Amino acid sequence: MLEVGSRTGSFGVVRKGIDRRDGSFVAVKFINSQADELSHRVFERERRTLKDLSHPNIVPYRDSGIDETGSYYIVLDWVERNLDDLLSDAGPWQSWDRLAKEIALPIVDAMAYTHLKQVEHRDLKPANILITSSGVLMLADFGISKIRGDFEETTNTVADWHSRPYAPPEINADIRYVRDVYSLGVLLIQCMSPSRLKTWDDVEQAVLDIGVPPEIRRILTACVARVPGDRPKNASDLLAALTAAQKYRVANAAAASPKPIWLRITGKAAAGLTGAPEKRLEAQAIVQANLTGDVHATFLLDRDSGEPQRDSIFIIGDSWRFNIKSDADGAVMVSARQMELDALEGYRRRGLLLPKSYSWTFHRPANLEAAKQAMADLIHGLDEFYAEKAEQIAAGTVDRAGDDLFDTWLRILTAREELARGEKKPLPYKAFKVRRREATFTLAEPVEQDLINTEWRVKDQYTDRRFGWGEVVEHDGDTVVILGNRWESIPDRGVLIPHIGPDEVAIGRQREAVMSVKSGTAARPELRELLLQPETASAPTPVEVTDWSRDLDQRKQEAVSAALGAKDVYLVQGPPGTGKTSFIAELVEQCLLAKPDARVLIASQTNVAVDNALEKLDQGGFVRLVRLASADQSRVSEPVRHLLLDAQMRKWAQSVRRKAESYLSAQAEAAGISGSHLRAALALQQLATTVREIRALQSRVVEEEELPEQTELTTALGASDSTTSVQERADALIDLRDELFEEAQAALAGDLTLALSMSSEEALHAVDALVGEGTESRALLTHLRLQGQWLQRIASDQRLAATFLDQVSVIAGTCTGFLRHPAVRHLDIDVCIVDEASRATLTEALVPVSRASRWIFVGDTNQLPPTDEELLRSKELLDEHQLTKADIQETLFQRLATHLPEHSQILLNQQYRMIRPIGDMISSCFYGGELVSHRQTGLSGYVQAYGKPVLWIDTSSLGGQRRESAPQGTATSYANRAEVRVLTDRLKVLNKAIEHNLIQPAKSGTPLDVLVIAPYVSQVTELNVQLAAMRQRLPYLAITVMSVDAVQGRESDVAMLSITRSNSAGQLGFLGADYWRRINVALSRARYGLTIVGDAGFIKGTPGALRNVLSYIETHPDDCEIRMADR
Repeated sequence: MLEVGSRTGSFGVVRKGIDRRDGSFVAVKFINSQADELSHRVFERERRTLKDLSHPNIVPYRDSGIDETGSYYIVLDWVERNLDDLLSDAGPWQSWDRLAKEIALPIVDAMAYTHLKQVEHRDLKPANILITSSGVLMLADFGISKIRGDFEETTNTVADWHSRPYAPPEINADIRYVRDVYSLGVLLIQCMSPSRLKTWDDVEQAVLDIGVPPEIRRILTACVARVPGDRPKNASDLLAALTAAQKYRVANAAAASPKPIWLRITGKAAAGLTGAPEKRLEAQAIVQANLTGDVHATFLLDRDSGEPQRDSIFIIGDSWRFNIKSDADGAVMVSARQMELDALEGYRRRGLLLPKSYSWTFHRPANLEAAKQAMADLIHGLDEFYAEKAEQIAAGTVDRAGDDLFDTWLRILTAREELARGEKKPLPYKAFKVRRREATFTLAEPVEQDLINTEWRVKDQYTDRRFGWGEVVEHDGDTVVILGNRWESIPDRGVLIPHIGPDEVAIGRQREAVMSVKSGTAARPELRELLLQPETASAPTPVEVTDWSRDLDQRKQEAVSAALGAKDVYLVQGPPGTGKTSFIAELVEQCLLAKPDARVLIASQTNVAVDNALEKLDQGGFVRLVRLASADQSRVSEPVRHLLLDAQMRKWAQSVRRKAESYLSAQAEAAGISGSHLRAALALQQLATTVREIRALQSRVVEEEELPEQTELTTALGASDSTTSVQERADALIDLRDELFEEAQAALAGDLTLALSMSSEEALHAVDALVGEGTESRALLTHLRLQGQWLQRIASDQRLAATFLDQVSVIAGTCTGFLRHPAVRHLDIDVCIVDEASRATLTEALVPVSRASRWIFVGDTNQLPPTDEELLRSKELLDEHQLTKADIQETLFQRLATHLPEHSQILLNQQYRMIRPIGDMISSCFYGGELVSHRQTGLSGYVQAYGKPVLWIDTSSLGGQRRESAPQGTATSYANRAEVRVLTDRLKVLNKAIEHNLIQPAKSGTPLDVLVIAPYVSQVTELNVQLAAMRQRLPYLAITVMSVDAVQGRESDVAMLSITRSNSAGQLGFLGADYWRRINVALSRARYGLTIVGDAGFIKGTPGALRNVLSYIETHPDDCEIRMADR
């Protein structure tokens, strides 16, 4: 500690010291040592806040603690001067533009960052704005800051401290962040004011007197409004307002010299504007009208590199986006597209606002040189714009709000939606009328192509909200009649968009997730900043576990302990065979043991992964599990189907029915009714209600007077808002009807004849016949009807399903499918575990993540990513939406794996699936040798009767026969009949060895599980054709043939891979260097034996993973071998 350089503040003293580690100067802030609760609160808040904040304009945190005297201290970077010193020495700024660049934008950007981190500073003033020797501003002194969730527990609170006039009149507003906004406004007014501001009246007078532009005065006046609700609601909003105002000022300042650009319109552009390439004059008029207001410009981005293409520019007008290309004389307009409002806004946010000096002409200008110079100036202006953006990105100060990134994700979804819709374009309408299920729309323009039998949905052109949809039953020019549903509340003017069914639902859920994270309305608002800057994730505090439910290796135990203690996010890399499912099951159990009232969501891109985790938990005796899925239950594994929500609701109904039978049995006995007839009557009463609901759904008209009476409970729950399709609902009710019919039949044992097709009235007549006419019978009948209605609601009412879900500890489903039940939207989710996260697209993973407070990701960046090949091949869509291949290919798992600190991720390195020779090869070729394989014992007799665990059958000896068959016509898939023959021969050898007891399968009496893998569909087809006639002759093998892309997540006793490709051009296609993950997936399926069939000589001449694998096999003869294929 130095004897010089101390400062005194409200809560302590700051002394200058030296960091012995690097010799740099530091500021050591000692909190007043009265040892009271307030001092401790000030210390704890500032320490916690600064530790979690990382921004170029916030003073960096170094250390904190309690010294030997009991004084709290915090160590920060030492900064000599502050803004108060600068104002005293140099006086106020004379130029607002200079103040904006040097002070306003940096400090408001820093405050926007803190607000996004849920922190309010609450003591902004010049003395707390430090200025380094290089002129960089540093926001400091967070002693009375407030983090979301904090509350004042003492009568002497830190909120009582404030500095006038920087603190607003209300001191403690109910609206968060507006106190800081007020302080920012006063601070900026002070920087422009020649006299010191002391009172609120001084502030209100000064904002009128200072020399600032009118638009800036309006913003500052709003900041210091006495009514909190009249201010910008947070620093992000203030930053957006100031930035926009500065953009307009810069643009208008450049408008002094005219810049005419000569445009020539191509036929394609004219056709895009008018529908006909020859209507160029009409097209020119549309362009001129669209470019009269604010005009923005951006370069097109190269879809591979993401770099700007300087010869191709997008010009953004009021409602159109024009693509122009520069040439020797000016520019040529090559295309034009009318855009929706949100898409245009995205371009404007990313683009350069052009000065008003630019004008657009379609006639050869008198001064051609001036037109050429104008185009050159436009390109130069864009160059500077992109260069400045690149500098800001490098400095870490660009776009703290992060809207660009979220806009990119939204554009990806729009591109996927357009890909699904194909060639159909949106149809604006200007009027509509509804008659029952028919909606008649008057289109803005006639449509020539026939729309009959196509499906369309209504969309609000301004908000993107979706409404009813249906099928076109009549079409005449500009009139379209659509038969559908949900026509209520549709806008007077809107757009008809092609309806794409399930894809639209999934994309809608993803779009909703992106928007909720972007706007800070996700279950945990901090998720926004965490996705923008994963580096800021808090370090987990490992939780000690003393009672393990499973026998986990040390690395998995470390992963569970760290995941339990993760405050934000934790990422687990799980290579094949490392026990990801066991890790997930243990984590869920430990999480709920530590916090029994917690709720965990398990989500995955694949049904198999979800079901594997649930099955582990279910087998361990864990209860309160529920599986959410679509109506197609065939996609759910058989062992967990009893966990489906519908199945559990039916089980609940059966339990209630048994209790009802017990309750009613005394009355039945008094009425002379047997127990079996009572059970039948109960089932028939519920069946009557079920049949009535089926009839209503099938007619698509729900008659309210026919619905069962509302019970007190269902009335309290409110109206159902189920979005389940009518067809799925009807199918579920029919299944329930069949179950009830069988139950009634069994109970009656032939005493009464029933028909499955009976109506509701017939079922009620049957109940009457069973109950009889006596007084006791009539009372029993009344109770039966009430019970039947109640039982029906338990089995099928969506509102009661919501009540059931509220009691569940673990819910599981696919990333977008788990939201199928509307009640899930209202559940609080503590932890979201995303399994197979590397296989989900970024926006798919965001759906479950946006609904939870903490997140655990499990996956493997070395396995197959999600498939987006069709979108990646669509050059037009990528250019249209300004997307690069990297934008499409980035998954949320990869983003986190790249940017999360080491403390927030772990690699499971103990591998149990593959026998050591296979595991060692996978470890060496794909995981840098980090995997340790535990399976040492293979199949008895396998090496002697078949070959070493890793066997390459080299087809080089087959001459010309070894070559692939070229695709026919427009096909792109390859086959290789020679490899098919070799593979079938190897299967025969394996089957014969088992038949003669030379090889003993892992499970005696069970066929050996064999997975045959090929990279191309044509080769898969060829293998299936050849094996179809052979399967009966291979009884000791259970053979499955699959493509490489379909095989991830599967495992088998033995795997065989057909490489398929062999050609003189050295082309590997889907198995080339860029597709090394496919090789990893294909080779890591087998437990005991792996056979690769392919042309080794060909592979040696190609770069990539297969050559590395071949080299490994050649250099490890103890575990691997290469054999020549038999001719």
